[in-house]
This record gives sequence, C-alpha cells and structure tokens, in this order.
Amino acid sequence: MVNSQDHYSVLQVSPQATPADIKSAFRRLVRQYHPDLNPNSPRAAAAFQKICTAYEVLSNHEQRVLFDHDYCPPSPLIEEPGSVILQDAQQYFMQGVHKANRRNYAAAIADFTQAIHLKKGYLEAYMGRCQARFTLGHNREVLRDCDHILSLQPQSAQAFFFRGRACYRLGHLDLAIESYAKAIAIEPEYAQAFFHRGIVYIKVQERLAARDLQTAAVLFRQQGHIGNYQRAIATLKDLNRKPANVALNLPRNGVALVATTLRTLPQFLVSPSNAALHVWQSQLPYQSVGISLIFAGLALGCVVGGVHFYDPTFLTLSYSQLLLLGTAAFCSLVLTGGLVRQMVGKGGSWSGDCLIAGAAVLPVGVWAIISGLMMGLGQIELITLSLFTASYAILSLYSGYTKIGQISESIAAFAVPAILMICYGVTALIYRALTLQLV
Repeated sequence: MVNSQDHYSVLQVSPQATPADIKSAFRRLVRQYHPDLNPNSPRAAAAFQKICTAYEVLSNHEQRVLFDHDYCPPSPLIEEPGSVILQDAQQYFMQGVHKANRRNYAAAIADFTQAIHLKKGYLEAYMGRCQARFTLGHNREVLRDCDHILSLQPQSAQAFFFRGRACYRLGHLDLAIESYAKAIAIEPEYAQAFFHRGIVYIKVQERLAARDLQTAAVLFRQQGHIGNYQRAIATLKDLNRKPANVALNLPRNGVALVATTLRTLPQFLVSPSNAALHVWQSQLPYQSVGISLIFAGLALGCVVGGVHFYDPTFLTLSYSQLLLLGTAAFCSLVLTGGLVRQMVGKGGSWSGDCLIAGAAVLPVGVWAIISGLMMGLGQIELITLSLFTASYAILSLYSGYTKIGQISESIAAFAVPAILMICYGVTALIYRALTLQLV
C-alpha cells in the first residue's frame, strides 16, 4: 500500500535522517505551526495535523519500517507546510542553501535530496547535501554522496576532501590519507587538505605531519585565512614541543633554511623590499627570523673580511668584540623598528621586522667586501660607493616598513631616519664601551 502522505517532506528531513533529526525537526515545526500560535489560520491547523501524523509514523521504528517499504520520492508538486509549491530542482537547491546558511541542516538535506530526485546528476545538490550531512555527523552518508559526486566528476578535489574527513571520523586513517592526497594532486594549493592530512599523520607518522602542517600554514597565510593560519601554527607548535621531534627536525629544518636563504639572496640584493615581503608572506615566522639572522651573519662576515683585506691593523676590536658589536647593532635595528611599527603601523610582525633589518644590512656587507678588495679606490670613489650603499639601505628600510609594517609613506619618511639614528647611537655607545674596556 502506497502512503498518501510523504512524511519525510512534511517534517523536512531526508529518508536517511536519524531519530534525533526527526525529533528536532518535529519540535521546530510544532513551534511554527501550533494552533495556539496561529489561532486564525486554517492552513496552520492543517499543517500541524500533518506534522503530528508524520512524527507519529517516523518516530516509531516499526511504523517507519513499514512506511519505508512503500516509500517513493515525492513529486515536484508536493507542498510542504508553510512553503510554496516548488517547480524545479534549482528552487529546491536554493532553498536548501538558504536553510543550510541558517544552520537548519536537516531541512536543507531534505531540499537537496528533492533537487536530486528532480534532476539526476545535480552535482551542486550532491555537494550541498554532503556538506550538510558532514556537519550533522552522518559520515557514512557523506561517503555515499562523495561516491556519487566522483562518479559525476572524477576530478572533484572537494569530494576527495570530504571523503577524507569522513574516513578519519570513522577511523579509516589510511583511506583518509589517500583521499587527501588525491585532493592535493588535483588542487596543489588546497590548504585545508594539507592541514587535515597533517592531523592524520600526527597519529601515524609525525615527521610527515610537520611537513603538511607547515605547507598548510604557508598556504593559509598566502590566501588570507589568518584564523586557519594561526590554527595550523598552534598545532605545529604543539607537535614540535616534543623533545624527540625537536631533535629529529633540527637537521632537516636547518638544511631547508640555508637552501631558502641562498635561493632568495639574489632577490634581496636586487629588490630587497619586494623580496622581504614575498619571503615574509611565504615562510613561517621562525623561517623568516632564521633567514634574517643568516643575512646579518653574512653582512658581519663581509665587514670583517673587508677590513682584513684593506688593513688588518685597522681593527681595534677583537673578533669576539666585533661579533658582539654587530649583534648589538642588528638587534637594536630590529627592536627599534619593531617598536615604531607597533606604534604607527597597521600590520607586520617581529619576523617581518627581522627580515627588513636583514635586507638593510646586506648592502653594507657588500660595500665592505668591495671596498676591501678594491684597494685602488680613491677617496671620491669610496665616498660615492658609501653614499650609494647608505641610500640603498635607507630605501630598503623605507619600502620594507611601508609594505610589511603598513606604515604610511609620510610617517615612514620621518620614522626611518629616527630608527637609524637610535640604532647608530646604541652601536656607538657599545663601541665606546668596548674600546674603553668597560664591558
């Protein structure tokens, strides 16, 4: 015997709805159509009666089994309580999207299901239903929807992603990793797929987890998803706090950091502000700091080498004292620039301040090594080279703070000279203390 009323459509749930979904939908509709709340509405009274009848059938296991035995999908002209008669799949799909946006996922699933009944192969409706089911925790139904989507569109990265999420929830870690890998193969910048594959790898292979979480953090930052970026960084920090991971990751991270520094060095010499902005956006904070420290070390080494080639007797400080002086100069540049950025800037971070300082001291190192090697330079040539180097360093600081720190150009025109004067004062004070052997 075929039922004259589609109880699933009346309660606005899918045939796969759980008892909890049915109860929730019933309560919601009762609040909407109860006769006490609609005293002069015959339509509401009729809808309320249908709702009660549908709930009586679907909340009883035996009656629901009998109903499902004869159940057939509703026609496009079935009218639901309080809604208009929908004519096509697109209308059901849009109604489902609207309900999903209001977090009424059970009703959204019913609309997406109706859209699929009316239009076979409705890819968007399958995806909408898949996401709604995932939100409600219907993981096996999610897998079925993903299979339908992939049969229609085998290169759907999103379907592979949700299949991975559902497999992870069900405890199928190998299948989850496989699904995420396929999503990444289709869409190489799928940050969420990298992040969640990293979460799976934490349970099976932590070394690969760190790699995926780093990639996810970089992609989130590039794509402007700051909340997800912070989440990836926090997860990565928790992972790296383990002593075993710290020891294992140091050699690999060190080699990768040196390789990145050598690859970006020509860019910093040619266009320091643009290179600093690119590295700051594409690298993790500790990587940006590491690159800037390598640049500072290179610059200091060039200064020592230049003085040694030019006139070794010119050195009034020991190498350890010179290292202390150079470190103090670089740190004062970073700290002063960071404080100014925090007071008048609208962006950036301490890792960005380090990169800006590193980009600024590189020309000084180049100047020192050239001056030392080319001992035939006259006084005019040396002054010209010095002025060029100073201008290049100042422009590097100015462009870096305007692009990374988001300091306005008018303020940066005064802030950069002030930063340099403070840095010079600190360095001169330490130099005098060293030469007088006060420290």
